[in-house]
Amino acid sequence: MRFERFSSPLGQPYIADIEEIPFYHYLPGERVLVLEVPGCPLHCAYCDRVPLARSQDWSPYEPLRVADSVASLASEPGFAGIVWDGGEPSLHWDNVVQCAHSVHALGRKVGVATNGGLTADLLADTPGTVDMLLVRFKGFTEETYHALGAAPRILASSQALVEQALNMGVHVELMLDIARQTQQQEQEYTDMLNWILQDLRRSIPLHLRAIAPEHGFTIREGPVMPFLENLVESARRQHVGFVYLSNCHGHFFNNTMCPNCYSVVIDRTTSPLDLSLVTDGKCGQCGTDLALTLEKENL
Repeated sequence: MRFERFSSPLGQPYIADIEEIPFYHYLPGERVLVLEVPGCPLHCAYCDRVPLARSQDWSPYEPLRVADSVASLASEPGFAGIVWDGGEPSLHWDNVVQCAHSVHALGRKVGVATNGGLTADLLADTPGTVDMLLVRFKGFTEETYHALGAAPRILASSQALVEQALNMGVHVELMLDIARQTQQQEQEYTDMLNWILQDLRRSIPLHLRAIAPEHGFTIREGPVMPFLENLVESARRQHVGFVYLSNCHGHFFNNTMCPNCYSVVIDRTTSPLDLSLVTDGKCGQCGTDLALTLEKENL
């Protein structure tokens, strides 16, 4: 289905697999309507969406038109709802909340992908707005964020957001940009794993986003594959359950493996996804909980 442009010219809605956002543990195999918004408080040198990030050309999405689009898609199998992306959705939070009400009224889900602009207080002040949240970390030191032009304490703010969302029952997945093959990059990753182990849940999904020019989904520069693979393996040695190379398309580390028996329970090289090895959200081989949300409840 095609959608007419009804927002910023840079932010045309489009349909995507939910894994493309990426959400790997929330309604796997389903599809979402992605609503993009302009503007971003960060100035990443490797940004691949500069026109969208720097644009101020914006008119809000109309909740009724969003609802009409969602209603037209609801009859299609495997449609989950909408995801706000960009850019930074928190810059247009009132519009996110308004449209979320109309989508929830249709029994569909609302997701948000934030670069750190969304705060714990903003989320707490608007309960019931977000069902799934992707928090993208650009690094894991305040110095790294300072180099990107970020406001002070944005790392601490992002950590507080994750903890608040989990306390509110929101499904959360994390992303960490891997822009350098350096000891400092490895240390920031280690610090993030320690935070997950000490303050969060071992089962929270973490996506490593390799920063490199891509052609045909093949990474040709930037962090070399052995470095990325070693990062994933180090998480497994510390029993962090689910770490993915989610933009290294076709790589084995995009699959969901049981953290107990190491069976591949969701193979993401196949389409549609085969969930036959998942039983009630658990590994079909050993019964370990996989921290998956598999069904849409009516709201």
